Amino acid sequence: MKQERWCKMTARMGTTLSGVFSIVSSHMYLMFEHKHLSHANCTNLQKPNDTMFKFFICWSFRIVLFQSLITMLASFLLLYSVYAQIYRGLIVYAVWIFCYELTNFVVEISKNDLCMEEVRIMSWFGWVSRSVMHCFWMLYVVPYAYVIYKSQKQGNILAYNRRASTGSSDAPRRKSRILNFVHHHWD
Repeated sequence: MKQERWCKMTARMGTTLSGVFSIVSSHMYLMFEHKHLSHANCTNLQKPNDTMFKFFICWSFRIVLFQSLITMLASFLLLYSVYAQIYRGLIVYAVWIFCYELTNFVVEISKNDLCMEEVRIMSWFGWVSRSVMHCFWMLYVVPYAYVIYKSQKQGNILAYNRRASTGSSDAPRRKSRILNFVHHHWD
């Protein structure tokens, strides 16, 4: 069975590269944000009455750190799921990446007023390019999860039929048609 290819990659190869990309991009994002978010000043905020805004500013580096670590774990889960052909791991990864990018979008909006313009531009460029690449890799992850799901579903049906047919010991055992053909041919 020939596998479909997009950009000269199979769904399995694209899914594997998606996991590698997520690990590398999370690590790079963490290094970039460490310098700009780890020393956020919570006392000089212009909007002191907005508690949600204050929360994201004061805890932004911890949020980014927690998300990056979870993303790396989800990426390792993805790589293991590709190896072991577990479609649930691929679905967990896809859902997590959506939540990861959504939360990073909120963090980007909340820190917009705190950074210099050059840092803000680089930060938004990093978020946009990473989000676009994650969307691109989802074009491989979701179809590969579907392929694994379909193959496991067919495998379970075949195994079920085999067990059911060998389970009845009351019925007399039928000879194979090949053996019957060989018997008639030699008589």
